[in-house]
Amino acid sequence: NNTIGSFMCSCGPGFSTNVNDPALCDDINECATNTSKCQQICNNTIGSFTCSCGSGFRTNVTNPALCDDINECATNISKCQQICTNTIGSFMCSCDPGFRTNMNNPALCDDINECATNISKCQQICTNT
Repeated sequence: NNTIGSFMCSCGPGFSTNVNDPALCDDINECATNTSKCQQICNNTIGSFTCSCGSGFRTNVTNPALCDDINECATNISKCQQICTNTIGSFMCSCDPGFRTNMNNPALCDDINECATNISKCQQICTNT
């Protein structure tokens, strides 16, 4: 800014006047000052910031500072073989009665052989179905 017989420096949005040299401008870290209002992840940029979301979330289309849960069950990201339950930011796979979660791949279900485990209580012949 030009003033009569002098001048004055100012900084644009996202910057503040340097305390040691008022002719210089310093970036304001909106993430550190918590002025960003990012719900999850704040990324400082020169003169500004961007918001992003963690795994299991996506940026809200109307307010990019907010994050929406991704329903992994509805989008089939989960790859659950039988039952998928959406949770906030994630999902859980489970199995129908008569099956148990596979030890090596929790998205898969293994048949429980009720005859071999003696759950059936059959007196004579047990046939696992």
